[in-house]
Amino acid sequence: MIEEHTNGLLLNRTTMLGERNWRDDDTYKLIFSPSGHAAYQFQKHSIELSDGESMLLNPHEIHKQLRHTSEKWIIELQPVFIAEVAKELSGSTVDPMFALVACKHPLLHQWFSTTRLYLGMPATEKERALWLENSWIQLAMVLLRLVPGSHSDKWDINGYEPNVHVVLDALKQSYHQDWTLDEMVQLTQLGKYQFSHLFKKETGLSPYSWLQIYRAIQSQKLLRHTDDSILSVAMQVGFKNVSSYHAVFRRIYGLTPGLFRKSIRNI
Repeated sequence: MIEEHTNGLLLNRTTMLGERNWRDDDTYKLIFSPSGHAAYQFQKHSIELSDGESMLLNPHEIHKQLRHTSEKWIIELQPVFIAEVAKELSGSTVDPMFALVACKHPLLHQWFSTTRLYLGMPATEKERALWLENSWIQLAMVLLRLVPGSHSDKWDINGYEPNVHVVLDALKQSYHQDWTLDEMVQLTQLGKYQFSHLFKKETGLSPYSWLQIYRAIQSQKLLRHTDDSILSVAMQVGFKNVSSYHAVFRRIYGLTPGLFRKSIRNI
């Protein structure tokens, strides 16, 4: 199924799920795996998606689909459209650069479920076009709110299971501090294995990976508003050394912290 609109394109496919060629799209590209597993190759790393996980690619993020085991959804959104929505919401005139992370969120999953249900119903061409126009706006707002990036250092945690939410809230408040898995588990009513499994199921990430990514996201403020050294920035947000900070930051933004700092100050 393919649905085209001025603001983007929606593709839902259950066939041709094997390896494809390298791509360099000029749109934002949301990839969603409703069930099964998927894998994508990037220039220096790969990302796997499992049930209900998604990731958002920035324009010209070179990538290759390796596999989807059951079904895939791809939403392509025009940069000018995303920029317009971002400007309307925050006044920003800069195209957002989203962090490249595989994650899950109930609100995004609900958008896909509603979209699947509606597109499976009989409708006139005019009805579908009107629905898609409003649906794209809703999706853009959800992505700008839920997916962190250069436009925002926030990472919304509303909607997660209570035992996961309480830990996420604590990590957000004290991300610069040392955290052990035992300390996280103590905030819940679960055992260590139960908590780790639930956290991954709810967020698509391990607790430590989520914390490291959040630290990198928070470092944006220091890169943007201070002249602190990269080492100092890394230490302030909780990294043990600058090499691990570089690795996490570059994986999610495709840039080193130093180049990111130059890019946002040259705007």
